[in-house]
Amino acid sequence: MNKQEKPTNAPRDEWLQVLGGEKIVSLAGWVTLAGTLIYIILLPGLNRIDDYRLLGPAFLIPVSVVALLLAWRGNPYAGYHVLLWGILLGVTVSCLLVAGLRTGIVFAYPALVIGAMVLGPRVVYLVGAATIAAVVGMGLAEHHGLLPAPRLSSTFILALAYTLILIVLTVVAAAIVREQKRWRDEALQSRQALLHSLRALTGRERDLRQIMNNVPAGICAFDGWTCRFANVHLAAYCGFSEEGIVGKHLCEVLGETHFALAKPHVEQALAGKPVHYRGPHPSPAFAGRFMMFVLVPTAREPGGETGFYGIFFDVTREEHARLEIEQLNRELDQRVKDRTADLATANRELESFAYSISHDLRAPLRGIDGFSLMALEEYGDKLDAQGRGYLERVRAAAQRMGHLIDDILELSRVSRQAMRQERVDLGRLAAELMDELRQDDLLRKIVVTIAPECSATGDPRLLRILLQNLLENAWKYTARQPEARIAFGMEQLDTGETAYFVRDNGIGFDMKYADRLFSPFQRLHGPKEFPGSGIGLATVARIVHRHGGRVWAESAPGQGTTLRFTLGSRGTF
Repeated sequence: MNKQEKPTNAPRDEWLQVLGGEKIVSLAGWVTLAGTLIYIILLPGLNRIDDYRLLGPAFLIPVSVVALLLAWRGNPYAGYHVLLWGILLGVTVSCLLVAGLRTGIVFAYPALVIGAMVLGPRVVYLVGAATIAAVVGMGLAEHHGLLPAPRLSSTFILALAYTLILIVLTVVAAAIVREQKRWRDEALQSRQALLHSLRALTGRERDLRQIMNNVPAGICAFDGWTCRFANVHLAAYCGFSEEGIVGKHLCEVLGETHFALAKPHVEQALAGKPVHYRGPHPSPAFAGRFMMFVLVPTAREPGGETGFYGIFFDVTREEHARLEIEQLNRELDQRVKDRTADLATANRELESFAYSISHDLRAPLRGIDGFSLMALEEYGDKLDAQGRGYLERVRAAAQRMGHLIDDILELSRVSRQAMRQERVDLGRLAAELMDELRQDDLLRKIVVTIAPECSATGDPRLLRILLQNLLENAWKYTARQPEARIAFGMEQLDTGETAYFVRDNGIGFDMKYADRLFSPFQRLHGPKEFPGSGIGLATVARIVHRHGGRVWAESAPGQGTTLRFTLGSRGTF
C-alpha cells in the first residue's frame, strides 16, 4: 500500500448486515411493539388516558412503527437507529417524570447498550456514554431536588416492566448470537474454501514453476523495468540465482551493453505492442549464434503499471539446420534441373530411336514380307510343301515383328504423351470398342454386360487405349468358351476408392504368376495358344499409373479373370 493511500471505509451497516440485517431490525421492532402492547393490556387500574404509566408506551409504540416502516422500505440501518435512540429517549423521559433512578424501566439502559452491538463498536460507545450520562444526570438532579416527587409504581408494575425488558433483551440477544453463529459458520466455510484454493494455487504454482524450469527456454515476467519472475535458465544465463534476479532492474540483469540493445524492444512491449524476433543474436559477444524471443505486454491491474512476459530460445542449431536444408534444397533443385535436362535429352533420343524403328526397321520387314509373298506367287509351283511352309513362316514372323514394333511405339507414346483432363464416359467407350470387336468376328457368340453411368476424368485417348487392351484381352482369352461372357462396370472399394473392372469367363491363369502380368514382353500363355506380344497389359499399367491409380488382377485357371483399376483422386468423377 502506498503511503498516500488510505484504507477503504467499511460500509456503515456492515455490523448490522453481519448480525442479521433487516431481519434483526424487524425482530427488534416487533418485539418492542408487542411488549409495549402487552404492558398496556396488563396494567391494573388503567382508567385514564393521562396515566403516567403510559409515558413509556407513548414513546415506544410510534418508535417501533417507524422502525418497522423504514426496514420494510429497505433502510434497516436508519430503522434500527430510530428504534435504538427512540427507546433511549423514551426510557430517559419516563424516568425523569416518574421516579428517577427508582423507575423500573431504568433497567432498559443495559439492554440498549447490548442492542447497540448490532450497529458496531462506535454506536456501542455512543449509546453507553448516553446511558451513563442519563443515569449520572438523573442522580445529580434527584440529589439536588430538581426532579418532581417520585410516583413509585407497584411491585407488579415493576415486575412487569422488568419481565418485558428481559424478554426484549433475551430475544434480541438470541437473534444476535444466532446470526453471529451463522456468520462464523459462513466465515469458517469461506476460510476452508480459501485454504483449499490456496493449496490448489500453491500446487499449480509449484507445477508451473517445475514446468518452466524444465522448458529449454528462458522465461521471465517484468513489472515495468523490474524483474518479477525468471526461471532458472534465464537467471543462470544472466548470472543470477532464481531468487536473486527478482526485483532487479533490467539494466542490472543484462548489463549496460546488452540493455542498450534490448531497450527498444522492451519499450515497444511496455507501449502495449507484442514483440516477435527471430534472427542473429543482437549482441556482438554472441556472433554466429541465433535466438528467438517473444515479449507479450500485460497490465497487472486496471490502471496499474504495464509489464511484459518474455520467452527466449536459443535457435542456433535449428537455424543452422534450416540453412543447411535450404542449401540442400538448392542443390537438389539444381540436380533435378540437371536430371530433367538429361531426361529431356533421353526422351529426344528415344523419339529418334522410335522414328528409326518406325522407318528403318519397317522397310526391311516390308521387303521380307513382300519378297516372300512374290516368291510364293511366282515360284510356289516349283517349291515343295516344306519350302512353301518356310516362306509362310518367314512372312508370319515378319508380320509379328511389325506388330511388335507397333506395340513398342504405342507403349512409348503412352509414356511420353501429354495428358488432358476431361470427363470420359467409360461405359459408352466400352460399348463402342465391343462393337468394333464384333465387326471383326461376326461368328462369335458372346454376352456383353456394360454398367451404365461409368464416368471418370482423364485423358480420353489414353483411356480408350486402356479399355481397348483390356477388352481385346477378354475377347481373346474367351475364344474357346462356347458361351463367352464379358462384363464392364464399377464398384466401391472398402478404402473408399472407385474401381473399374473388366471381367470374363475365359481361360484364366495361376495367381502365382500375377507379378509378371503387367511387365513388358511377359506372357502367361504361348503364342501358339493365344497370339500377342506381351505389351498390352504393360501399356494398361503405364496409363493407370499416369492417372495416379493402380491396377491388379484376380484369376484362377479355367475360372476367368477380373482386371480392376483405379484412376486415383484425379481420375474418379
